[in-house]
Formats: sequence, structure tokens, C-alpha cells
Amino acid sequence: MSADLPGIVRLRDRREALTLRTILTAARGLFAERGYARTPIRLIAQEAGVSPQTIYAHFGSKAGVLGGLVDLLDDEAGIPDVVAEARRTEDPVALLGLLATVARQVRERCGDIVAMLSSGAAVDPDIAATQAEGARRNRLGVEMVMDRVRKTGRLAPRATDIAVALMSADVHTSLVTEAGWSHDDYEAWLKDTLVASLLR
Repeated sequence: MSADLPGIVRLRDRREALTLRTILTAARGLFAERGYARTPIRLIAQEAGVSPQTIYAHFGSKAGVLGGLVDLLDDEAGIPDVVAEARRTEDPVALLGLLATVARQVRERCGDIVAMLSSGAAVDPDIAATQAEGARRNRLGVEMVMDRVRKTGRLAPRATDIAVALMSADVHTSLVTEAGWSHDDYEAWLKDTLVASLLR
């Protein structure tokens, strides 16, 4: 019997992860369609096919669901894979290229989440707090890469600040949305610009 337990636990974990993703996907669509303030937990539960109690048990509140979207963004943008790849290389150009890849994948795959957080942060404290958490995680990720580049002795001063600015949503919007660049063009430009700006 005990030999079956790890498999049962893993199955339960997978089922729970699927439930969480279903809830977050439903919330993502409803927040985009109706706005955060006009989307009650009851409607998210209905869309996800779960009870409101299930959402409260997993997330605690609607603000908790919103916070879960940052986790969903990390996952859908492939950030864990990029972090793993960054740990396998010491080449500063490759490391900065990974930052450009992350910026591209976040905007391309999760631009709706980024836009919702940006537009709502000024009017809703829950959204502002979630946006701040996303920004904090982004900066920590950039700093992790900069620490690896710093070991090569080639990193320019204030590199993290410069990288965060270049990777911002505003820059992406200006180039891709307004100027009509492709995501490939944006990623290539960002990599080249990070390398030129940050490596001595």
C-alpha cells in the first residue's frame, strides 16, 4: 500500500495544479473582458466549473486570484526554462540574449496580463500590489543574470537599472504595437542593445 502512496500524491498534485490553472485561465479571460472590479468570484467559479469555495480555499480572495496570474505569467512565458538555461552558461552575450528572450515571451504570450495590470494599477490597490509583485520578480530575475555576467568583469555600472528600463512594457509597445516590429525584430534589437549597453 505504501508503495502506491507517492503515485497517489503525484496524481493529487497534478489534479490540483490543473484546477488552479483552470481557475486562473477563467479569471484571466473574465478580467480582460469585464475588468477586475466587475468580475465576482462567483462568475470565475462558474466559468472554471468549480465552486466558489474551491477558489477561496486555493486563493483566499479575488486579490489572491489576481496574484496567481503572476505565477501563470511566469509559467506561460517559459521563465523557469530560461532560468535553467541561464544557469548552464557563463557566456555574457548568451545571458543577455536570454533576458531578451524572456522580455519577448512575456509580451508575446502574456501581453493581456501585462496590459491589465498596467491599466488597472492606477485605480485599484489590488492590481497595483500585483503589478508591484510582478515588477519585483522581474527585477530579481534580471539581477540574477547580472550577477552571472558581473563575474566576467565586463558588466557596466547600473546594469540592472538599464536592463529593466530597456525590457519595459513601454519600449515593447512603442516598437511592436506602434511601430509594427515583429517579435523576432524586437528580440534581436533588445539583445543587441543590452549587449552594446551593458558589456564593457
